[in-house]
Amino acid sequence: MDLQGPPRVVNELARKESIIDTPAFRVPWVSWGLLTVLPILVASSAAWVGLTPAGDQTELTGRAWEQFALQDPEVASLYSMDLVVLGLLGTGFGLLAAAVSVIPYRRGERWAWYTLWLLPVTIGGVAARMLIDQYSASYYYAGITAVALVALLIPIRSFLRHRE
Repeated sequence: MDLQGPPRVVNELARKESIIDTPAFRVPWVSWGLLTVLPILVASSAAWVGLTPAGDQTELTGRAWEQFALQDPEVASLYSMDLVVLGLLGTGFGLLAAAVSVIPYRRGERWAWYTLWLLPVTIGGVAARMLIDQYSASYYYAGITAVALVALLIPIRSFLRHRE
C-alpha cells in the first residue's frame, strides 16, 4: 500500500485497512472488553510478583527465607532480582495487551486480533507450568486463558471472512 500523496488520500487509504468501517464488522464490546480487563489482571498479578519481597512468595522446605538468604546470599539476591524482572515484564506485557485491545483491536484491525493471540498462549504456558508444579494460582491463570480464548473466538468469522 502506497501512503504517498496528500494527507486526505493517505487517511482514506489507512481507513480502508480496517474492517470496522461498516457497523456489521464492529468487534463486539464483550470481546474487546474482556481482552482489556484480562491483561490488566495479568499486569496487576505480575506487579505483585515484582513488588512483593521474595521471602513472602517463596516456599522453602525445612527453613525460612532468612536462613536461606544468610546461607547463600548470592543465589538469594539473583532470585529476588529475577522476580522483580519477571514482575516488570509481566506488567509491561499486560499493559501493552490492554492498549492493543482498547485501540486497534476495538477498531477491528486484523493485526491486533492476531497479536492478541499471544495473551492466551503466554498465560496458558504460565498456567501449564504452574499446574505441573501444583501451585494453587495455576487455576487463576488457566481461567484467564480460557476467557481470553473465548473473547478471541467471538469475532473470528469477521476477521477471517475479510481476507484480502
